[in-house]
Amino acid sequence: MLLCALSPALMMTGCPDAVYCNNGVCHGYYYDSLVSGLSYESRGEEGVTHAGVTGEADDPGRFSYAEGDTVSFSLGDLSLGQSVAKDRVTPFDLAGLEEEAVGGCEVDGALPDDADTFRKVVNLAVLFQTLDTNADHTDGIEIRSEVAALFEGSYLDLDQSRADFQEDAEILALLEEANSLDLFSETRALVQPGDALRALYQGLGLCPSGS
Repeated sequence: MLLCALSPALMMTGCPDAVYCNNGVCHGYYYDSLVSGLSYESRGEEGVTHAGVTGEADDPGRFSYAEGDTVSFSLGDLSLGQSVAKDRVTPFDLAGLEEEAVGGCEVDGALPDDADTFRKVVNLAVLFQTLDTNADHTDGIEIRSEVAALFEGSYLDLDQSRADFQEDAEILALLEEANSLDLFSETRALVQPGDALRALYQGLGLCPSGS
């Protein structure tokens, strides 16, 4: 638990009850801030070891895995990416990038060209924060099962430019349907990329809250 004491992200979002392995079962957490409601599958050399939905056992963001596994995440039929399974997985891991506050804590600096894989980090942050039930990332992100179910049959492109993602017909139609079904605390629009990145950096402890 020394990690828990030293990590700014864990101190900001609340320290999970345990990040440990016991009898071959390990627990990790998916972060933007803690994200619950994502389907996951942990796979080792002999096949699937664990599968479920993040936030299991009423522990926000939690997923289970065995040491050496690869863990993949999805919403409905939408694949979000995969990573080596570990105690903390973030959009940077799913994009294959090192964690850093690209563009600065206020996101007022240059961002990578749209051909860069960083665009996936941006689009994942926009997606998760948009789908959060109460639109308050500071208390964690909860994606309702009814919202996740709207992504059955989805082929949303997470690798497109951040500008194109904001205008993507599929995500806009999904959001319109979720609003029509009153699946959010209030009518929801897509979070803007700069706002999503600032929240992501704060949630990961890369930037102090309110910076």
